Formats: sequence, C-alpha cells, structure tokens
Amino acid sequence: MSDLKAFLKGVMTRAIGELQQQAIDVYTFSFYLDHESEAVSVCADTRESSARLVATSNAFGSRYFLDAVRDGDLKAAELWQANVGRSLSLGDFAAVNVARKDLGRHRLNLDLCLAMVETVIEHHDAIRKLSSDPANTILACSTLGNEVGLVWSLPG
Repeated sequence: MSDLKAFLKGVMTRAIGELQQQAIDVYTFSFYLDHESEAVSVCADTRESSARLVATSNAFGSRYFLDAVRDGDLKAAELWQANVGRSLSLGDFAAVNVARKDLGRHRLNLDLCLAMVETVIEHHDAIRKLSSDPANTILACSTLGNEVGLVWSLPG
C-alpha cells in the first residue's frame, strides 16, 4: 500500500471509530479536503440536522424567490429556488472535521483526490454500518476545485 493510501486509510479508520463512539446516525458522509490549510478530515451529517438546515435555508430563500417573481425577474428567482434534497454544507454538519490531519508531505493534486474517493469506496461497508438507513445514505468527496466535488450513494 502506498504511503498516501496508508495515510488516508488512517484518517478514515479513525473517523469511523469516532463516529461510532459518538453514535452519529450517518445520513451524509464526506471525505473533506481543506484546500486552504491543506488538511483532510471527515464530516458527517444526520437526517435531522440536514432537514433543519434545509428548512432554515428554504424559509430564508422563499422571501427572495417570491420578491423576484413579483418583480417579474425569473433570473433572480432561479437563484433562490428551494433545496429539495439535503444539506451539503459541510460546515453545518452534525460532525465536522472528524479525525482531521494535515497533509504534511502529501501533495494537493489529482492523485490525492482520486485516492480519497477510493478510500471512501473501500470503506463502504463500514460507513453502511454507521447508518440506520443505508439505502438513503449519501457519500461525498472533495475534488481539487470543490469542497463537495463528487456525490454518490452506497451500492445496494
């Protein structure tokens, strides 16, 4: 196993252990790359936390959506559409920066991002055990350009 893969596996194993200890019922699981400080961590959200954030966001945006429609400005209304799914705002998740570790000598590049995705995939079974509803659990991973660059579901 490469040094990079061993590094990421260590972060993932520690994060899964911490989430088990905290008894977090995982609804959304993300392997996060903090581009600014060059670190990786895991963020996990619960269904309740996600629903609360979506409701708050929709209540806030609704006013602006309706104002834009009243003004006949459909371009502005497009900016304030409701979230019909779940929160992907990692900073608002129930568990943020779990098992955070600086990259150290590892480079912020495409190989790192690919290895992160592969690490999540290799841990599908362990992540499935963290969720009371694995069929509706969503996984995410950062890419070089986006905090939430890839999103997928657990395989059946």
